[in-house]
Amino acid sequence: MNAKEDIGFQEAYNLTVVNVERLGKELLSLSKALGRVCAEDIYATRSTPSADVSLKDGFAVRSIDVEGASATNPKRLRIIGSLAAGEQKVPTLKEGCAIKVTSGALLPKGAEAVVSIEFTAEHGDYVEVYADAEPGRNVLKKGSDLEAGSKIFSEGELLYPSAISLIAAGGKSSILVYRRPSVEIIATGSEVVALGKRVGVGKIVATNLLNIYSWLISLGLKVKSCVVKDEVKAIKSALGRALTRSDVVLTIGGAWKSEKDIVVKMLDELGWKKIYHRVKMGPGKAIAFGLLGSKVVFCLPGGPPSNEMAFLQLVLPAVLKMCGLKRSVIPVIKAKLLQEVHGQLDWTQFVYGILKQSSVGLVVEPLTLKRRLQDMAEANCVFMVPEGVEVLSVGCSVDVQLLRPQALAPMI
Repeated sequence: MNAKEDIGFQEAYNLTVVNVERLGKELLSLSKALGRVCAEDIYATRSTPSADVSLKDGFAVRSIDVEGASATNPKRLRIIGSLAAGEQKVPTLKEGCAIKVTSGALLPKGAEAVVSIEFTAEHGDYVEVYADAEPGRNVLKKGSDLEAGSKIFSEGELLYPSAISLIAAGGKSSILVYRRPSVEIIATGSEVVALGKRVGVGKIVATNLLNIYSWLISLGLKVKSCVVKDEVKAIKSALGRALTRSDVVLTIGGAWKSEKDIVVKMLDELGWKKIYHRVKMGPGKAIAFGLLGSKVVFCLPGGPPSNEMAFLQLVLPAVLKMCGLKRSVIPVIKAKLLQEVHGQLDWTQFVYGILKQSSVGLVVEPLTLKRRLQDMAEANCVFMVPEGVEVLSVGCSVDVQLLRPQALAPMI
């Protein structure tokens, strides 16, 4: 297929996600599965708990033996044994008797309820009970947490701590997860200097590379990176290494139309399947996407806002799909605009903003990016002015992508 140029954002998004695939599965111990994406539906192979157990430290009783018990009308029962969590030999409760139990202990045969220890008083071989207990009081029934055969987790979902605990309780010690892609970032430009190197006059630190590297590392991906000059030999060598050892290659710079923008041209010469080049979105227009064999390649623009926005809106969805996720890791909520924002009929505009709490709820203040790096660091969200919308008026509701959801948690 011929590469598409200067296409709309939604078409570019659709072409991106349809042309990348998951990378296969691997079996991992549950202890190493945190943050991975589940590659199978999970069913419990055992019930949890496996039998009725006590929820409290106290006394296992028959409900009829403590009926009407109170502080002024205690019931006196004979203690005929005790049972701790983990003990397998279960005694039988007799009429007019009680068995002392700990939380997690199996419910004795014949017992119907547990009276919490704070409503009892021991006197030698007897216990006085000051509260009644209907059948089931303080008892965790067999299978109440998990029932054998029930579905407990779904393929395509992110494995978080409590889910891992649930799956372990259901009988699994290992799980199939989707393999994560390895990524290599190549920042191009004779003016670009790697982090930690001397920055001379007219030079700049490779902030774009560090920004994207940080995003990818936060997802738990393995990432390599390098900085190369605007020289054919250097770029070709870096591309060759990256394409050999990584699943995804991201280049920064060299994606526009000037004579120095040689990265896309070089990939054309290498015979990649270029799917699109330049998208009607701002910032981020000068992005190219294609495949070279089984490798996914994105060429990103060099301006900081353009670089990050192209990454967030087009690269990140592709990487997440390759990881096996069915949804974005960036939460989206509704907020009201504090200022009017203008769009274009043939253009999708992405706007950095600051999400705030106000008397009318969540509001978002658009940023103009006059101070590019400072405003990007200050912004905690992004929202879109869709193609075909010329004005978003003050007070209208917009979908806001949260760039720092953990920091915003107290607000939302």
